[in-house]
This record gives sequence, structure tokens and C-alpha cells, in this order.
Amino acid sequence: MDHHTTLTHPLEGVFRHLATPACLGDWLPEVAQVQTGPIPPDIGDVFSLALGPDGDKVPVTGELIAYEPPWSVAYRLLSGPRVLVLRVTCTSGRGIATVHVRQSEDLPQLVVDLDRLGRALDSAAAAAPPGTQGTSSDG
Repeated sequence: MDHHTTLTHPLEGVFRHLATPACLGDWLPEVAQVQTGPIPPDIGDVFSLALGPDGDKVPVTGELIAYEPPWSVAYRLLSGPRVLVLRVTCTSGRGIATVHVRQSEDLPQLVVDLDRLGRALDSAAAAAPPGTQGTSSDG
């Protein structure tokens, strides 16, 4: 399944947010919590997360399987026999970042909410000091 959105945020900040495992819950509503390693991440980095509402969380192991800033990032999420793969690509033009999230049709699907991502980026930009949007303070 494919998901697309355009965001009026700098590409680098959008990508940084998408490529930070701790921010997965900002665009994957089923992600309840994330315990991550180094930032910025690197291919092969493994992290722990939980999917589902409070009281019904399922432990999941995540792995960064692609990382090509600021254009492409991919995750593999493993929970028992369930395997989820998310591939994210970003492009930009005229001050607009376009995000494309792809999930394999033959694997279980996660809910993807790119409107929620936009709201998280808006909040980060509003909280950032003037002139720092798109820098490390908004990711």
C-alpha cells in the first residue's frame, strides 16, 4: 500500500524526522513506544518498540534496512512471525517536501498517518527558535 503527502517543511528536517526511530509514533499511530540507539541511525541499527494501545502492547524489534539521507529510509519490524517493511522516499521542490511511504502488499500493514506527521513537524517548527527550521533543532 502506498501513502503520499506534501509538506511545507524543509526536506532535511522532514527526512530527519522520518529517519529517527524515536519519531515513528508521529506517523505510525500503532507505535506506542520506542527505545532507540544512536542518532543519526545507521543501516543495521536495531531498536525496540511496542505496537498497540496501553495494556495491549506487542513487543517488536525494528531494524533500519536503508538509510540514504535525505532521500530514502526503510525499516523492517519483526514481531514473532509478523514481518512489516516500510520504505520511505522524500523529494523536494519549490519549498515543498513530498513523502512517499510504501508497504508491501503481501505483508501485514501498519496504519500510516502522514497528516499526523505534518502536525508533528508543525509543532516542532513552532517550538524552534526563529531561523532554525530545517536544522537539527526541529528533528
